[in-house]
Amino acid sequence: MATTQKPRITLGTPAEPRNRALIDGLVQLDGYELEHIGKYSPGEFHYRFVQGEYDVCEMSAATFLRTKEKGRRFVAIPVFFQRGPRQRNIFYCEGKLKHPSELKGKQIGCFRYGATAVSWARGFLLDECGIKTTDVGWFVSGREVFIPNELPVKVERIDPPPPFGQEKDQLAELVSQGALGAALVPGDSGFRGIFGGGSVPAQMGKFPGVRPLFEDTEEIVRWVKRSGIYPIIHLMTMKEETAERYPDLPAKLIEAFRESARRATKYMTADEVAGYKKERDVLGEDPYAYTLGETEKRSMRSLNRYQIEQGLMKKELPLESLFVREAFN
Repeated sequence: MATTQKPRITLGTPAEPRNRALIDGLVQLDGYELEHIGKYSPGEFHYRFVQGEYDVCEMSAATFLRTKEKGRRFVAIPVFFQRGPRQRNIFYCEGKLKHPSELKGKQIGCFRYGATAVSWARGFLLDECGIKTTDVGWFVSGREVFIPNELPVKVERIDPPPPFGQEKDQLAELVSQGALGAALVPGDSGFRGIFGGGSVPAQMGKFPGVRPLFEDTEEIVRWVKRSGIYPIIHLMTMKEETAERYPDLPAKLIEAFRESARRATKYMTADEVAGYKKERDVLGEDPYAYTLGETEKRSMRSLNRYQIEQGLMKKELPLESLFVREAFN
């Protein structure tokens, strides 16, 4: 008797503790064969997915919103790998800035104008420091992923841009020299975004005086609690045609990712386990429970609002148009 071959689903995402059990096969995607592609940087995965590769892919939350506004047939599942405040990702040079308000009229650098981390950092500067996107000039060191052709600000760019994942060094050097008033960079999500540490301060600190503009852990925690926002950086998305071809797939994907997350400690160091516990304790909830709760809804709406202010989007999108219907169960 012939064996029925399972449908093959391609998954594009870097391996990390919360998806490793699924990638390694310890967690199965019931009824499907999963083909994992993991050889690219996050930015390149986002770019490739927008170009039509993969059934399911980890994607920049900001890019996802922009593609939806333009009618691209993608849909999200409530799986959020990278989250956390972006205050520590705003870097300046000691002695060249006394107060964040002094950034008005200066040039700020970023690795991509449309990157999610950059949109969140600009949103923070807007809400908490009164700095509008149009109050400063912009310098971009890397390659964009799906942004409008016209922006409300002048953007200076490196041409040709460096490869994906190699965009930070020049920003740090220009901040150190005073050519840039600040730089907004990616990395160090989760508990490191709240409490500090991680790889980004060392990477940006290769040049004299470069350090985070906002480092007060208590103030960062107060902002999270006051705003009710816990930024979403990356989320899992899929092609709508894949969801339509396999109607049971979205629910099975959600459950598979949840089960994989439950096994994440197998792939974490003791410090990471302790750090993520500290993050949960501070927040009073698990930001990686893969549910579309009130914090997640508020965060997605805020990111939408910020991108409108930044000239990256024109309208607010209803949440029901963004996520699979199983996200609302």
